[in-house]
Amino acid sequence: MLMFALFLLHLLQPAQCQGSTEQAIKTLLSLLQPTEARGGPFPTIPGPGQYEQVCIVGAGPAGIHMAQSLKKIGFTNITIYEKTNRVGGKSYDIKYRGIEHPQGTIFAEANYFDNLIPLAQEYGAGDYVKIPTANVWRTNSAQDENIKLRTSQFILGRVAPLTNSTNPKANLGFLLKTAIHYVKLHKQMFGDYEGDLMLRPDEDVMFRIRGTFMEYLTREKMLALVPVFKLSNELQGYGHLDEVSALYGLIWNNPKLMITLALRALKQDKEPFSVYVLRDGFEKIWKNIVQKENLDIRFNTDIYSITRLQNRVALKIWKGSYLKPEHCDFMIWTPPMSDLLRTLTDTRHEEYNLFKGLKPEFLTASLVDMRNSVRNGPYSAFMYNLDRKVEGGVTGEASMMGFLTPDIGTPEGIAEYNGNQSQLLTISVLQLGKECQDEKTLNQILQDHYTKGFNATDLEILNTITWPYFPRWSPEETGQARHWQVFNMQGKQKVWYAGSSVSFESVRGVMEYNNLLLRKMNKINY
Repeated sequence: MLMFALFLLHLLQPAQCQGSTEQAIKTLLSLLQPTEARGGPFPTIPGPGQYEQVCIVGAGPAGIHMAQSLKKIGFTNITIYEKTNRVGGKSYDIKYRGIEHPQGTIFAEANYFDNLIPLAQEYGAGDYVKIPTANVWRTNSAQDENIKLRTSQFILGRVAPLTNSTNPKANLGFLLKTAIHYVKLHKQMFGDYEGDLMLRPDEDVMFRIRGTFMEYLTREKMLALVPVFKLSNELQGYGHLDEVSALYGLIWNNPKLMITLALRALKQDKEPFSVYVLRDGFEKIWKNIVQKENLDIRFNTDIYSITRLQNRVALKIWKGSYLKPEHCDFMIWTPPMSDLLRTLTDTRHEEYNLFKGLKPEFLTASLVDMRNSVRNGPYSAFMYNLDRKVEGGVTGEASMMGFLTPDIGTPEGIAEYNGNQSQLLTISVLQLGKECQDEKTLNQILQDHYTKGFNATDLEILNTITWPYFPRWSPEETGQARHWQVFNMQGKQKVWYAGSSVSFESVRGVMEYNNLLLRKMNKINY
């Protein structure tokens, strides 16, 4: 999911001089010029043979995409084991009032035109819709003064102390200058690389990006981007800036994304450099792939144990009250690596040391009906809860019905949306926490948030789901090059490690990691 991209449509005021606008656009576009990738290359890795039995664990985006990719290059003996009764993982949508409402994956941006969008279009689910910018609630009470902020007001208001100026033009210029510096520095350290994970940085670069994302931004004098990254990282469940590793921030906020957002600041965002939702949701993509490719999925599979033998992988699967043995020649594991450690009977010391440090947080999505609540556009962030790291607090809301409303990108469209308070509002509500709380507690927090703070009536929570979200290593562990250490052991015991645990918690991230595995696979077996 992506929030940073939703702030930029109204940043540039009419008073901005045309010359400086044109110069900023010229500078930004020049940053798209390709440069050589920098860092240590990924090694060639063992992979499955074309005619071997391949077992993929997990039918989320990583598992379905991997199965589809293998089938495209001639693999025919593929079985997917899924513990639930559905495909899509966190790409989960609920059809209600004629619209698919997201309870997980929601946004696409420019990078997705390199992976997800073409795939979605190939399988008849690629109708995307450009969305307007977001707004920010300053506090949790609609009775407070100046509580509603356009995202431009929020961002530039937090830049102002750095410039000692209240001039929007000066603060916007400072923000854009910092964004340009960020992209230049990113390309200086990593160059232009294929996919989402950069080549292994050298020791000097690893030292430069040490610590948390906030520490990195402070050292490099890029604090003007802090309010931006509060929305692109924290709101999306990608960790608080003063806690999450700088590396994760740099993986997600890559040059193409940053340039897209800067172009939106200048009202020059044109396809693909903008932000979108899929009209029919993300889940439809994976369902359509399964149907069209006739993929073999074993639903409701409870894997008791996995043992790696000399030339195959042995699984024991619960079938009622007994264990049924099954075998495959090669296994691709996409769920959290913590689940793999609990399932393996022969965990190696290297695997344990690498995966034991992965820790998720918890993202809860609820589908909610209400009336009479004070509105602030179809996408809103609740900054009080983000700033104070309120456990289980409501951090954001999104109205798919709002996104799909004609003229919602205009001031008139937003005003009409905000004015329809008596009409039934259906929204997806996000809550974040470091611990997994019970549904009753989370629902009470949500209900109190809207009824006590924003005048909501007739509130009904239609669905709630909590995801273990964004498993990641600590800043100290990422500083030891965990991502590249994992890649170096890919395939060595007839196993590939895939999914968000070893890449990044985004559809873009898991797809590009799959592509990386396939590019570096030893082709001798097929």
